[in-house]
Amino acid sequence: MTTALLTEPAQEPVSLDEVKAHIRVSHDHEDTLIGELIRAARQHTEFASGQKLITQGWWQYENAIEPSRIIGLRLRPVQRVEALTVFNAEGQPRVLANTDYTLMNTRDGQCVILESHLPLADMANGLELDLIVGMGDFGIDVPPVLKRAILLLCAHWYEFRGAVSPSDQPVSMPSGFDALIAPYRAMRLT
Repeated sequence: MTTALLTEPAQEPVSLDEVKAHIRVSHDHEDTLIGELIRAARQHTEFASGQKLITQGWWQYENAIEPSRIIGLRLRPVQRVEALTVFNAEGQPRVLANTDYTLMNTRDGQCVILESHLPLADMANGLELDLIVGMGDFGIDVPPVLKRAILLLCAHWYEFRGAVSPSDQPVSMPSGFDALIAPYRAMRLT
């Protein structure tokens, strides 16, 4: 299984003005830095919680199809499957019709179930899914507690901005961050 980002979110869950108010900054000369902190904080919150916050496009590739025809989705929450392409033994792609699969929510997460009429031999070299994931298009779609986690990270990292650049975060984590994201954290067995 491999995943890759195809389309970045169009906006962040918290605005520059929200973060500046939270960290009590009234000047504009660090807006670029604060914008980078917001992006890094959103990405870290997504990674730590296992949830994509704002609508974005992702790609998931699976090397093999189980006989059950169930494909577990690694990204959460999935809004829709944009395309599902299977590869036969010769590596030839075939885009499936949206009636050939179903996006399902289960107690263990989300999955795609392939219809039984599709021959497994036609999928001998795996499949790729183009997915639209995220809680919604706007910050209002993100639960307030996750937005609070982003604000907490931004404030903490802003405080230590002279020591570490936003691209090198997270170097240290503020107290309380884990408690804020705990209800949204995806449980993983390793």
